Amino acid sequence: MSDFKRIESMFTALLRMLEEIFSAAEIAEVREFLDAGEYGLALDTLVDIVVEEGKRVDDDVALRVRMLATAMRLEPEAYVSRLAVQREDVKVLTPRMF
Repeated sequence: MSDFKRIESMFTALLRMLEEIFSAAEIAEVREFLDAGEYGLALDTLVDIVVEEGKRVDDDVALRVRMLATAMRLEPEAYVSRLAVQREDVKVLTPRMF
């Protein structure tokens, strides 16, 4: 599987996890960047939606974001730490945890 196919697959799984807390419009906004091959913008937008809309995500979502950022060769902590700000009880996942 190519890197792009793997990243698209990871994004699809993450968006499925978020279907209960994201509106259809929010999913479509992220999907628009994915369809254009703008994976970095898609991930930024996804995290921005969580933060700006005050959405609560669990550790599984944070782990998926970390894995996706790592697969994209981005700094995963930059994304996960933004998610953790939403709730004090969300643990910031470190590489040792998966």
